[in-house]
Amino acid sequence: MDKESITILIFGHKTSKTRHLKIRKKTIKIGLYLSAFALLSVTFFFCDYIQVKKKAYEVARLREQTEAQRSEIHFFSSKIEELEKQVSRLKDFDKKIRIIANLERGQNPTPFMGMGGPSPSDLREKLKGDKDEKGLVQQMKADVERLQSEATSQETSLSELERVLQTKREILVHTPSIWPVQGWVTSDFGFRTNPFTGLTQMHEGIDISNRTGTIVVAPANGFVSDIGSDYAHGKFLIISHGFGMTTRYSHLNKTLVKVGQKVKRGDKIAEVGTTGKTTGPHLHYEVKLNSIPVNPMRYILN
Repeated sequence: MDKESITILIFGHKTSKTRHLKIRKKTIKIGLYLSAFALLSVTFFFCDYIQVKKKAYEVARLREQTEAQRSEIHFFSSKIEELEKQVSRLKDFDKKIRIIANLERGQNPTPFMGMGGPSPSDLREKLKGDKDEKGLVQQMKADVERLQSEATSQETSLSELERVLQTKREILVHTPSIWPVQGWVTSDFGFRTNPFTGLTQMHEGIDISNRTGTIVVAPANGFVSDIGSDYAHGKFLIISHGFGMTTRYSHLNKTLVKVGQKVKRGDKIAEVGTTGKTTGPHLHYEVKLNSIPVNPMRYILN
């Protein structure tokens, strides 16, 4: 028997002869080695293929994330640019209003000083050639914090401005600024010759002539602080406007309001008359600031 080979008997049909197939053991070993090598190769390439597919999937996922991050960066960059423009417009508006209201500040507040850094457009340009999205995100966070700081300071400034303007508005609506009655000024504020005595004396208001019964209106907001009558002024009415200012209306035919009643600019308060010492129907109109008579013509705007 040949120890170096293996004989394989192949049986056919009854009429066929039996065949002998001799295969050397060395050939079988080589075939087994080649089969094992082929199997290992296939296994290796299959595993490698799986790894490549995994890496390709990871790369695609990371690419998607990167694109999403870039889109977010572009979006926030545009938002930052828009916010910067809005803050800039608010600053300009604040400055204009302060100029109009005569409230200009000597210098800008501290939060607006010592600030800088790249603009959103600079960030977008950098994004085209720079892969450090993390650094850009940090830069954008710093920009957002800066804008928040500016917005807070601007909000404080505008709140202060609103309070000041509200106070000024209150002063304006309580400042006599319209004619209390239509007519002709027959005597101005200041020294004049008294028509009854012929002596020179101070006339603490202005005389506005018109027919008896002509309506007298409040020249500003306030409340009726006094209504009375005396020999010189006849029937009179006093309105307190606040902020140290009062107005007095004398020689009235009758009053149309009561003491303590609130009035607004343009409200009907009385009628022109001839009560007291007078040469004819007219309204004697006085304005006092902190109890000191001032020229009413300085306050009439219409």
